[in-house]
Amino acid sequence: MSDPTPSKLDRLWELSRRLTEAGISHETVVYRDDAVSIVANVEGEYWEIDFLDDGTIDVEIYVSRGLEEEPLAAIERLIAENRETDDETNPTKAN
Repeated sequence: MSDPTPSKLDRLWELSRRLTEAGISHETVVYRDDAVSIVANVEGEYWEIDFLDDGTIDVEIYVSRGLEEEPLAAIERLIAENRETDDETNPTKAN
């Protein structure tokens, strides 16, 4: 007799099916050694739904702050605030 508990893959495919039926753009990706993920995009949000080896599910939701009024300045700020340095200190990066 088979185990009635759905497997991790069953749960992943079921969620993918439900997202497809709802018309939500998504893709299955692997970017961790211990998980398979679904990345879903809806207006103003980016969802990472991770199905981990241990059977748990992690969900992270990233919310857009909207379009930058000065896109080139925003790109320069991104680089300046996140530049890696040789001495592992970055005076412009907030802790």
